[in-house]
Amino acid sequence: MRNQIRRRGTRRNPIRRRDTVSEIPDELLLTILSFLPSKDVVATSAISKRWKSLWKEVKTFRYDDSYPLTFNMFALFIRSRSSVDILQLKLNPGFSRTNINPLVKDAVARSLRELRIEMLYISFELPQCLYFYPQLETLILQKLSLVDIPSNVSLIGVKKLHILSVRFSSDESVIKLLSICPLLEDLVVRRSLYTNVMIFTIDVPTLKNLCIYNSWKSRPEGVHGFVVNAPSLRCFNIKDSFSNYLRFGNMPELVKASVNIVCDQPEDILGSLASTRHLSLCLQSPYLHLATSFLFLDHLELFSCPSQWCNLLKDAPILRVLKLYQKHSQSNDVTYSWNQPISVPECLMSHLESFEWRQWHRPRERSCKVHPKKCELSKEGVVLLKICKET
Repeated sequence: MRNQIRRRGTRRNPIRRRDTVSEIPDELLLTILSFLPSKDVVATSAISKRWKSLWKEVKTFRYDDSYPLTFNMFALFIRSRSSVDILQLKLNPGFSRTNINPLVKDAVARSLRELRIEMLYISFELPQCLYFYPQLETLILQKLSLVDIPSNVSLIGVKKLHILSVRFSSDESVIKLLSICPLLEDLVVRRSLYTNVMIFTIDVPTLKNLCIYNSWKSRPEGVHGFVVNAPSLRCFNIKDSFSNYLRFGNMPELVKASVNIVCDQPEDILGSLASTRHLSLCLQSPYLHLATSFLFLDHLELFSCPSQWCNLLKDAPILRVLKLYQKHSQSNDVTYSWNQPISVPECLMSHLESFEWRQWHRPRERSCKVHPKKCELSKEGVVLLKICKET
């Protein structure tokens, strides 16, 4: 009887399941589809009437050799499209320039704006159709061996360039590639064991954003590192625990910097960062006996703080936010011991509004946030800050 009542109740009051997918606007669906391989994008046409033609509006096309879609079929598919904004290719070592160049040429003819090529460490030469093509704004090269750039060419429209584990014929080849990008503003460099460049020179007067990642598992022999000359740089991010040669030029326009490096002589590095307003610093160096002026510094984060961390604050007159981390959250660096400062930096007495100290050596207390007005300051150095743990 109870089962009959349940069945009748189900018939009289059917549960209406909400179709949330149908409520998603086309713009969002197109964004989601842009992250899928083109093979899967086309397959969505079988979902419903709405999806039957929706995939045709996608302008980001991806080819991954791990999928069964053949390269020739993909090339024909690109040729049938009226517009190609983004083309991403992940190819195995069996491909050659004769396969790639016609495809890229067809994409260029359809207003290509972004090109990404990953070729699993095989020789690759930039297609001729990319040179002097003004609409290409983003070029991403990953895991390939780049053939030397010919003379008298230019990537006149490229503003974003990613060089990810790329092999060059020489150090000068890097300089040549960057020199043919007259409008370059954003550069990402990732070095790995495969990268054969010893001194990676970045001399780009138009550069505004620079990210450097050095992921070698061990230090190679010889002199290796980076030379950066980018006077227009506004945002700088470097994570490099392996280079033994780092030279940074003056960065007068710098606004934000995140620096995580091993450095025996930090004076030159910090001098280049003097104009920044927001600084996140992890200097794996036991020495900071210097007097760098940070006249514009508003926000400072220190990781793996050396015992002389107070030296950084001697000339930071407008510092408002100070955060100390006893060791970097992404490394196993040696934790430096605390040395009581001889004097209290003036910025801590006047402008500091927020102070945070994480991973400090107190049992059961790993972090704290304090307001300077709740702390006791001593100019005699007996107590720098009386830590008041907030609940």
